[in-house]
Amino acid sequence: MLIRAPSGDWLATHRGVWARKPTLRAVYARWFHLLRDACGPGTPIVELGCGPGLFKELYPEVIASDTISNPYADRIVDAAALPFADGELAGIVMLDVFHHLPDPAQLLREAARTLRPGGRLVMIEPWMGLAGRVFYRHVHHEVCDASVDPAAPWKSPDKDPLQGNVALPDLYFQPRGHLERLALDLRVVRREPFAALPWLLSGGFQPFTLLPAAWVGALERIDRVISRSPALTATRCLVVIERTGGPMEPA
Repeated sequence: MLIRAPSGDWLATHRGVWARKPTLRAVYARWFHLLRDACGPGTPIVELGCGPGLFKELYPEVIASDTISNPYADRIVDAAALPFADGELAGIVMLDVFHHLPDPAQLLREAARTLRPGGRLVMIEPWMGLAGRVFYRHVHHEVCDASVDPAAPWKSPDKDPLQGNVALPDLYFQPRGHLERLALDLRVVRREPFAALPWLLSGGFQPFTLLPAAWVGALERIDRVISRSPALTATRCLVVIERTGGPMEPA
């Protein structure tokens, strides 16, 4: 049976699931730490697409932003026109946002403009290992279409913000992906695909879980082992992109 996207007030739905599922909180706490640590030192750091405000609860110094009015957002921000000066930001962090963007390339141009040299754009996104392709094509609710033009992935300019294409991060951030063709002062300095078995068994923000919270630590250790074969097992990837302040370099 397909996993369906949340309907109605999805912010309240997500926060309700979060409160009821210690397994989910344990999985995401690790992801939040990965994202924050990968940003490195320095401020300000901006979170794009803060949604229900869960990342900021752990890292209150981060500027939480969203594209629409949101009680958990410090600022309303258009990812295609970031309201920050050239070189103002030390970091930009996103979790499951990039593959929803109506113009992913423009966000990368804005990151290259607003990040200071050495500043980082950090994200965790879906990834297309064999397990990822099977999961996203046959179980997950979002589109998984690697045939789209990465520069213009959406046919409609009025795309629903919750509509996503989980193939986009793979198209942009694989070696020789679309990011390199944009010729920006950005380079991928870390690309770490992983199986994300604890996340898969947690059920995410669906109401069910197949994983007791007490088992998360043990399963994380198993996950690190099976993630050594990312071409087979990866469903997620930590991507760290750094502003170089000069010509592109290979990742």
